[in-house]
Amino acid sequence: MKSKVEKQCKILVVDDNLINIKFIENILRKANYFVESALDGHQALILLKTTHNYDLILLDIDMPEINGFDVCKAIRKDELLKEVPVIFLTGFCDTDNIVTGFEVGAQDYITKPFNVKELLARVDTHIQLKQKSDQIKEMNQLLEYKNTNITNSILYARYIQESILPSSDILAGIMPEYFILHKPKDIVSGDFYWFKKIKNLLYIAIADCTGHGVPGAFLSILGILGLNQIITKRSVNHPNLILTELRKKIKKMLNQYKKAFETNDGIDIAFCLINFDDNTLEYAGANCPLYLIRNNGVHNNVEFVIKKANRMPVGIHPNDDQDFTNHKIKLHNGDKLYMFSDGYVAQFGGEHNKTFRTKRFQDVLLNVQNKPMLEQGQILDKTIEKWRGDCEQVDDILILGVQINIPSKMK
Repeated sequence: MKSKVEKQCKILVVDDNLINIKFIENILRKANYFVESALDGHQALILLKTTHNYDLILLDIDMPEINGFDVCKAIRKDELLKEVPVIFLTGFCDTDNIVTGFEVGAQDYITKPFNVKELLARVDTHIQLKQKSDQIKEMNQLLEYKNTNITNSILYARYIQESILPSSDILAGIMPEYFILHKPKDIVSGDFYWFKKIKNLLYIAIADCTGHGVPGAFLSILGILGLNQIITKRSVNHPNLILTELRKKIKKMLNQYKKAFETNDGIDIAFCLINFDDNTLEYAGANCPLYLIRNNGVHNNVEFVIKKANRMPVGIHPNDDQDFTNHKIKLHNGDKLYMFSDGYVAQFGGEHNKTFRTKRFQDVLLNVQNKPMLEQGQILDKTIEKWRGDCEQVDDILILGVQINIPSKMK
């Protein structure tokens, strides 16, 4: 009977009876196996520790000094040997010994006298199983290597993405009461924040790009670069016009001119312009609203203002010939602004594993109004983490909160 395995495999035969060894060796070699032998357990362990490339071990139990059970235990404790299949080939045929053989780690148990065809069939089966296991292990090692390289690349991509994001010092220098809650679903994020100060004008934006992870991060970089170009040129100076100009750039960069909308990637964005000359705020949004909470100085008299966004992204859309709406608000000292992506309210969790929802988000904001902005961000973070529990984060999370501080004189 010839072996069905693909290559010539190496088998170690361990038996204290030289006649048994010669007989078994003859059978295995005729089946095209390479065979080595040991006459006792001690010699077997020396061979195994110096030669780690055995494909299978045929092991007797009743041997002097070190019996087969102890040899098998030693094999299973060795990191380099523990995957090698062991078949006990012994004259012990009682149930207790058979059970012990499997308990110490053998893959199979054959009693003497044995049937040659049965022996070869079992040897062949276990070697094929080991070869398949080795192949899977090699594939897993290759996947782990590739995964490590990919992860390292994405980690560096995160470093690049974070370096492109504006420094929070811009906000801190004007309005020190603020927070940015930014929790990417993956290593890199499809959500981004952006701000820029030019004289007495402060531009603030938060955005949610199609997708998350690497695709969203690529689109976020395009969005940041587009906003930098538009604001630097100063050709348009109202949020609705800025979003229109950004839409043109995104469509051009992504070649979004096909009628079938084959590439429908886009950016949802809330964009604000604060003018400290007249203390006004202009806002325009693409699927991202603006919340303004104002305390009018009377107990429990809190005004919650919602400025709705246009229901279309910055990018290709059936209504992308329409203009974005520009909203203008007179600011009061102490007003609190909240700009956010939809990732926070989309998280699953709670007792019934439902999404957090907008109403619950609004309630949290109202409940933390007397807290400093930084503490508000911390409470929002703890709240959503408690809500999620063991649920996986399903989307990037981004909330920017800022308290308006109207300085007496802008530098």
